[in-house]
Amino acid sequence: MEKIAILTSTQPLRKTAARMGVTKQRLNMDACLELAERFDVVIIGSLSADEVFKYVEAHLHPEVRSKFRLYPRSFFHAFHTDEVLSTTDDPRDAGWQQILSENGIKFEVLRSRIGADQRHRQEKFSWAHLSDFITDPRVELVSGGEGQLLFDRPVASTR
Repeated sequence: MEKIAILTSTQPLRKTAARMGVTKQRLNMDACLELAERFDVVIIGSLSADEVFKYVEAHLHPEVRSKFRLYPRSFFHAFHTDEVLSTTDDPRDAGWQQILSENGIKFEVLRSRIGADQRHRQEKFSWAHLSDFITDPRVELVSGGEGQLLFDRPVASTR
């Protein structure tokens, strides 16, 4: 069974280096290689600039590049609506649904849960709470800070 990593931020793939008093963030190639070794597919989607994703793609070793599926800011902006009352809709919600669908990952668009008042509540898909909606056992969510990769199984996949 293939293993899939999902990152909703590029932060775990960055490292900060100071050189002659200038601090810059760089791609942490060791973190990328660790993901490539551990997973068959690595999906990264965030509102980081398209240039960040071009840099990542250009600097990945050709042997591992095919494992990475990158979704930059411009991908998510394609889901933005210009409607006046669109303030509650985050384009990342529709974007992440598209990403999960095109990568064959099982997820729920609506989920029911029992609230504190013991009544059933329906929750709409939210990219910020992917763990509650992804039901696919092949997936691990990756988070962390610079140089630190934290791995979590989606809560919904264990139900």
